This record gives sequence, structure tokens and C-alpha cells, in this order.
Amino acid sequence: MKVSIENLSGTERKVDVVIPVEVVKEKRNEVFGEIRKNAKIKGFRPGKAPAGVVESVYRKEILGETATRLVTDSLEGALKEVSAHPISRPQINPPDLFETDKDFHYSAVFEVLPVFDLAEYKGLPLKREIHEVREEDVDHTIEHLIEHRAEIKPYEGEKAVENGDVAIVDFEGTIDGVPVKDLKRSGLQFLVGHDRLIPEFEENVIGMKKGETKEFDVSYGEDFQIKEAAGKAVRYKFSVKDVLKRTLPELDDELAKEVGMEDVSALKGQVKEDLKRQSEQQSEAKVRQQVVDALVDKNTVDAPPSLVNEEVGRLARNMVQSLRQRGLNIQTLDDASKAALAERALRNVKTSIVLAEIRKKEDIKVTDEDIDRSLSGIAASYNMAAEQVREVYRKNDLLEGLEASLAEQKVIDFIIENATIEEVPGEPIHVDNKGENQYTQE
Repeated sequence: MKVSIENLSGTERKVDVVIPVEVVKEKRNEVFGEIRKNAKIKGFRPGKAPAGVVESVYRKEILGETATRLVTDSLEGALKEVSAHPISRPQINPPDLFETDKDFHYSAVFEVLPVFDLAEYKGLPLKREIHEVREEDVDHTIEHLIEHRAEIKPYEGEKAVENGDVAIVDFEGTIDGVPVKDLKRSGLQFLVGHDRLIPEFEENVIGMKKGETKEFDVSYGEDFQIKEAAGKAVRYKFSVKDVLKRTLPELDDELAKEVGMEDVSALKGQVKEDLKRQSEQQSEAKVRQQVVDALVDKNTVDAPPSLVNEEVGRLARNMVQSLRQRGLNIQTLDDASKAALAERALRNVKTSIVLAEIRKKEDIKVTDEDIDRSLSGIAASYNMAAEQVREVYRKNDLLEGLEASLAEQKVIDFIIENATIEEVPGEPIHVDNKGENQYTQE
């Protein structure tokens, strides 16, 4: 067998294989014997038809199966011979027709990881933000707690919507009288006056009463997520189904006890401690992002298209799921979103390639203890047993992906340990009262 390899690009290779005629004849005879044994030809008992008749009737099948076996039996050895390591399924290009009394030629085209000169990764200059937890940050978080433990109940009698009320609404958007499927919701409940919905909704709901309907227009920019409505004016039909009164509890020791604290003082102390921990986690995340940015910027790496496409698909699924959780039933992404995802996917793939090269060079390993620790953390977050989580990962073939993720994290840890880090004052902590934290769960 003769094998040669050609570089088509930084990430694509073509292997040409020539199998000698002796092997071709042997493989053809093997296939012919199997087909003749089971051949059903009119006028002959199975396996008793003359060789010439079988050849005539089954010629196409004999040649096809012979070609398939020649490729299957030789490809792995051919790749080893030229030290090729495909990361995509090889595209086989056999001859349309071949003669069994001549050498058999075929080629395989596939993607490989790029070869590149790894830039220096030790001693990277990084900045770590140091945050001070202010009393106002603690107060804002406790306000958040109070808001999420508010009592909500219907008003007695007719009531017009005001800021601070909870409204339950139905709405449907149309363009030139045609409904836009992704701009329709029923039974949406939101707190009025807290910027939970777009300004036009917030403004128009004020003063409406239960059972009332209003129509108004909303103009969207060209970058709006729902392509059908991007750059257009949408006519909304907006109905109030109910108006609810929202009563906030008092901040006292009883409230503190409801969330597991002894008194208000202990609650404030715990909140401050939690905010400090969260700020440190955010600071650490920024340090890690600096590492990733530096590695991508310092290394010239070709990204295999198949890996980029796979990453684009993963990111798109995550984005669609996130939008749906926010009430937008998106089926497809607009061009701007697709372009942004493609750029992010390319960067993610390049990052993984560089991290894998550093891992190899530094011989960084993921131990069984690392995997056990990660599975235990995942199990704790879902209130499950670690073995249950391990079984889920095993059944769904997720353990290899977990190992790869842990490996990347360990490489970044290694780079940070060997970096030059400057501590700098961080921006004030932002407490988002629209979200949730551990104190808001009932």
C-alpha cells in the first residue's frame, strides 16, 4: 500500500491511498464468494449458479462491496502511516468505476487540529479587582429580599393600574394586521413601574382597569431579535386580565428568621459576607477572561470549520433557550445574532486549541478526584446524590466533556499561578433588584 498526504490548508489534509492489484483481486474474490453463495438467480438453486452468470447479474454489487472493504480495511493503517489524526469524519473519494485487475486508488479529505507556534504564556500581566462591600449594597440586597417576599392579592372593587401594582395581561402584536407569532403572550404577570417590560408597555398599562383593552404601536430597531419585526412598527392589542395589590413586609427579626437568620443584624452580616464572596467570584471570572483574551490575541491559530460550526450550534441553542425563558418564543436568530455567535464560536474554538496545547506541554492531568469533586458539586446544586449525577453523565456520554472542561480550567489555573497580578480598585458592586438570590426563594 502506498500512502501520501497533502496539506490543503492549516486545518485540512488529503490522504491518497494506492492498494496493489494483488490485494484488490483477493478482496474481490472474497466478496464474490460470499455473494455467489447466497445469490438468488432464476433457474438456479441458491449458490449453484455459474460464476459467469453471478458476475453478470451482481457485477455492480460486487464492485461496490469490494471498494467499500478496500477502504474500510486500509484507511486506519493509511492514516497511521502518515501520522494523521482526523478530528472530522473523512470524506472518502473512491473512483466511480474501477477494474479489479489494476491498483485501487482512493483519497480521504478530513480536518485536523492546526500546528502553530505557541506564544509565551507564563508571566502574563493580569489585573485583579478588589471590591469593597458598602452599606448601600447590603441595603439594596435586603430591599431585594423584601420585594420578593411581598404579599400579592386582588384589590377589593375596581382598581386602575398604578406603579407598584402587579398586572396580569394578554397581548398580541401584528404588522399590517398580520399576527407575529413570537409577539404574543397570555397571562403575563409583571410588577408595574420597575422596568420589567419595554417602556411602551409600562406607559400604556398605567390607568387601565381589569377587563380593559388598549391598542398602541411600538417601533423596533433594525437589531431587534425577532427578525419579522426588526425595523418595523408593531401594533399591539393589550388587555388587562387582573390588577393585584402588592404589600411589602417589614424588615424585622421575624422576617430575618423566615430566611434562616437569628435577627436583622445577623441577616445584614450574612448578606455582607455573601456579597463579598460574590464580588470575589466576579473578580476571579474577570481574571480568567483576561487569560483567555491574552492567549487568543498572542497566538495565531487556524480554527477547523467543523469545530466552529459545532460551537455555533451549541451557542445558538443556548441563546434560543435563554430568550424563551424571558418570554420570547424565538425559532430562528437574525443575521446580526448569527454573526455575533459565529465570531464568539471562532474565539472559543481557538481558546480550546491553545489551552489543549499548553496542557500537553505542561502535562496537566485531570484526576479521578477532580472529576469526583466536580460531580459532587453538581449534585449538591441539584440536591441529588453524586452517584446519580455520575450515572446521568455516563448514560449521556457527558464524562468526556466534563473532563475536557476541567482540563481547561486547570490550565487557566496554572497560567494564573504563573502570572504577574496587579490588584486594582474595582467598580462598586451592582445589585440587580430584578433578579433573584438565595434569600428570595420561598
